[in-house]
Amino acid sequence: MDTEMLTYKELATRLGVKLDSARKMVRRKGWRRVVGNDGATRIAVPVDVLSVPTDSPREVGEDSPQDNLVPLLEERIEGLKALVEAERRRADAAERDRDAWRAMAERPLWKRLFR
Repeated sequence: MDTEMLTYKELATRLGVKLDSARKMVRRKGWRRVVGNDGATRIAVPVDVLSVPTDSPREVGEDSPQDNLVPLLEERIEGLKALVEAERRRADAAERDRDAWRAMAERPLWKRLFR
C-alpha cells in the first residue's frame, strides 16, 4: 500500500478537518507515526485516503440536492410544529387528569365514598 508522510497539520489541511480531528483519525485508523529529527511527528497516510475527490464546481443548469433543501426543511419544520402542538395538548390533558386525581385524594375518605 502506498503511503505519504504528512504532519498532523498537513493531514488536517488535506482532509479539510480540524487538527484535533486529524489526531483522532490517526489514532483510530492505527496509522504509523514517526517522530523526525526536527521533533515533528509524521504519519504514514495511505494515498487512497488522500485521493478522495472534492466537490467539483457545478455546471450551469445542473441541479443539486441543495436546491430542494429549503422547501424540504420548511416541510419538516411544519411537521415538527404540529408534533409539538399535539404533545402540548397531551401534556395539558395529563395535567388536568393529575389535578383531578389529586383533588380527589385530598378529600376526606367519607366524601370520597359518598360524594
